[in-house]
Amino acid sequence: MLRQRGSVVQASATIDSADQRVTRRPQAERSAGTRARVIEAAIACLHRTGYSATTVSTVAAEAGVSRGAMTHQFPAKTDLMLAVVGHVFNQDVDLYRDATAATEPARFLLDLPETMWRVISRPAGIAVIEIMLASRAEPDLSAQLRALQSRIDVQAHRWSEDLVRAAGLTPHPDAAAIHDLYVAAVRGLAIEATFMDNRDGVQRSLRMLSEMMCRLYPDLAPA
Repeated sequence: MLRQRGSVVQASATIDSADQRVTRRPQAERSAGTRARVIEAAIACLHRTGYSATTVSTVAAEAGVSRGAMTHQFPAKTDLMLAVVGHVFNQDVDLYRDATAATEPARFLLDLPETMWRVISRPAGIAVIEIMLASRAEPDLSAQLRALQSRIDVQAHRWSEDLVRAAGLTPHPDAAAIHDLYVAAVRGLAIEATFMDNRDGVQRSLRMLSEMMCRLYPDLAPA
């Protein structure tokens, strides 16, 4: 009888443990879902109304979550803005990976300005630009954002050099500076297009950037 009782207790403990795991899993999934929804809401607000008008309250309303749920995920606006930048970078990585998988490396290098434009000028890219510009007036955000961007740059420089090698070329001695120049140029075009709505001018500039790539790597020039 004692054995039976022990077996019952052990079985009950096993069931309780399983129930706890089942309960924890949805909670973790709900938390991750809330976090993702808040980040996407922040991107939408930043793109639509800019940094100053993007408050914790407006993002919570956009995401359809309570202020408490919002601050549980992101105690301060700075935390949310840094999460947005990291999230968008991860999206960028996926977009560039998909683009490189669909195109020969040499062709991709020639098309890189146009690809960068599609990535940087989308709403999420504009949201990051809004955060970067606003960080000038917020020392805490600025310091953390610079550290995050430095880590992102290391990965981006490595990726761009690997891409050049995949095309059968030797990376330019100033490959990192060239990458930074292209990113800065396309970001600038994204800002101008947002303000001026001059898509034709943007396309001409992107073609010039593509021609510059051929001058930097002459073997890329079409025969």
